[in-house]
Amino acid sequence: MPAVRAREGDFIETTEGLIFDVKGLIHPPDRIISFLRYIPSHNGKRERGGVRYRKIYDLEKRWDFLRKHFPEYIYSDNHFGRELQGIPVKNVRTHYDPKKKLNEFLRDSIDDKVERDAVELARTLKEEAGIAIADIGISGSILVGLQEPDSDIDLIIYGLNSSGRICQTLKKLLTGGKMFRCYDLDDLKHLYKSRSMEMAMNFEDFCNHEQRKVLQGSYRGRDYFIRCLRDWDEVQDSYGSFKCRRLGKAKISAVVSDDSEAIFTPSIYEVQNVSVIDGANPAPKRLISYRGRFCEQARIGEKIIAFGELEEVVTSNGEYFQLVVGESPRDFIFTV
Repeated sequence: MPAVRAREGDFIETTEGLIFDVKGLIHPPDRIISFLRYIPSHNGKRERGGVRYRKIYDLEKRWDFLRKHFPEYIYSDNHFGRELQGIPVKNVRTHYDPKKKLNEFLRDSIDDKVERDAVELARTLKEEAGIAIADIGISGSILVGLQEPDSDIDLIIYGLNSSGRICQTLKKLLTGGKMFRCYDLDDLKHLYKSRSMEMAMNFEDFCNHEQRKVLQGSYRGRDYFIRCLRDWDEVQDSYGSFKCRRLGKAKISAVVSDDSEAIFTPSIYEVQNVSVIDGANPAPKRLISYRGRFCEQARIGEKIIAFGELEEVVTSNGEYFQLVVGESPRDFIFTV
């Protein structure tokens, strides 16, 4: 089977009918790094093609299910220096592409309300931001046909230029528009609970960060989340061009010196004046997160406290240290 070129926002269905969401932009040649999302289940609330599915949201439960039933989808990655979930290319049944899904919706008539709302949001952002429709994709449950009537909209924006335009446009739309609105207190309470953020930060700190984000909110009464990605020709690293070594948990204080990658997945925050409060040393030069919840989390010049996994990254040009945030529900970044 030829190699599958997959990236964040894509979904993969395995030969057993398991559905995974792809993580990151860099993958080994024989696997696609992706995390379990939907499983066939007689008790599932979602249905597609006569098959019922259950969504597994909690990360630990995803690991537990695979360890018990499909351990072949867990492997040790020598370059990322950690255990990961990943699908061998030979086990790929279907590759779901967000760009192709939006093109299908634009070409065909749509009866489903959730799908119509997603297409309308994509068209609105395309017109308001002045970007190409080819730089937008539809991800999430809609991509694999497992949405519910109250499902949110997950869009992908591809490319540095289009992503920047979208963020600037959303700032205006959320401020003065009627179709778009930021999350209110009730929304934030639900989000805080659904993400189990009580293990990482208090509700007040959570609200302070979430209320200023533009990549999430409500469009015509339906929640949306927008994920920005570098396009293929903008990705500099490749699998094998670096090697990571985990050093242990660390809590640090720092000042954000560069937030230009804060809107992307993965999100990166360059930092300075770093002090290790507790845990592993030495001090990292940057923070990185593969979780969308940490996009737009901090801004240049802000002092932050962060907790995550410290790792050494070795490249052909030398080595550096980074703090990986978001692989545990106890990880956090917040301003002080």
